[in-house]
Amino acid sequence: MSYKKEYCGRILNGDYSLRLKNRLQDCIDRFSRFDESGSPAVPYISAWHEKEKIIWYEFVSKRFTELMGCNNSELPECFRKSVIDQREYKNIDNGIRQKVISKRKLRGIRKDLREEIKKRGAVEAVYKISTQKGDTFWLKDQAIVESYEADGINISLGCLTIVTKEMEAEEHLKRTEEALKKSEEKYKEQAIHDNLTGLYNTRYLYKALSELITDCSKNGQSFSLIFSDIDNFKDVVDVYGHLSASQALQELAVTIKSTLHEPAYAVAYGGDEFVVVLPGINKPEALEAAETIRLKIKETEYLVDLGLKVKLRASFGVSTFPDDAIRLSDLLSLADQAMFNVKKSGKDSVSGKARDL
Repeated sequence: MSYKKEYCGRILNGDYSLRLKNRLQDCIDRFSRFDESGSPAVPYISAWHEKEKIIWYEFVSKRFTELMGCNNSELPECFRKSVIDQREYKNIDNGIRQKVISKRKLRGIRKDLREEIKKRGAVEAVYKISTQKGDTFWLKDQAIVESYEADGINISLGCLTIVTKEMEAEEHLKRTEEALKKSEEKYKEQAIHDNLTGLYNTRYLYKALSELITDCSKNGQSFSLIFSDIDNFKDVVDVYGHLSASQALQELAVTIKSTLHEPAYAVAYGGDEFVVVLPGINKPEALEAAETIRLKIKETEYLVDLGLKVKLRASFGVSTFPDDAIRLSDLLSLADQAMFNVKKSGKDSVSGKARDL
């Protein structure tokens, strides 16, 4: 048995079975010839003892040490420290699923991973590497594992392939998909929200109310609407200008939201008008909720950051399903009419009564 001078392992020089040594020597000879062929693949032979935590190399390609920027004896520690993450790919439900294990997590599960590899008899993973020189690349690892129970030794006969371009393309695709998903989510949010106040818009209101009417009709439940309009808001525009008036509406929207609890929500209905939807709330409870909003608005000072202390007032009308109406248009009209009646009778109040339509 001929031991090469560049041999970096410990099995051939250790107290192990002849069967293991012969097999290992044969593999080293074959891997050496393959490495000298100039192939871009990076062969290696690693090993570990059942009772030890460390993994060492019995054979390493010259290219492996060149990539990592270290010598044979330093390679195990150097490689371990350079791994950013480990990625596995599995066929699940007719698709390929990627599992990413971070460097931090790898530290705590190395023993379990070795046990799993031993049971499978194979290794297939991709490592993201960052060397001490600052180089980042990806290595695909494919190997078979042989166990020698009598010696308590497992050896991994593997080959590393540089797959940096492929993985960079995958990373780019993933980032593009994530950006597209965020863009779609942002668009969906913008499509149902008012640009100025951030409240829901009328597009969302009509769709959501139609669904709410259907659900409440089936379940025998009620809900209420609050229709509100800011009193004399034109005076705010005339005195402070359109930009300040818009800021006042933004701040008022915050005031309204602060009084609500899910599943209740507020809608910017248009101009200085707002609608509040109160699922599961009857007429007396809705009148009380409207009064709470009215008082909160009345007590709040607006445009304070502009050095102003603007006071606002609002009028409110309430309608309830199914007590007042069962159609969406009728419910909104009744709440609007009740609010209009408040405007005519002095403003800054709440009403649940409307004229006949």
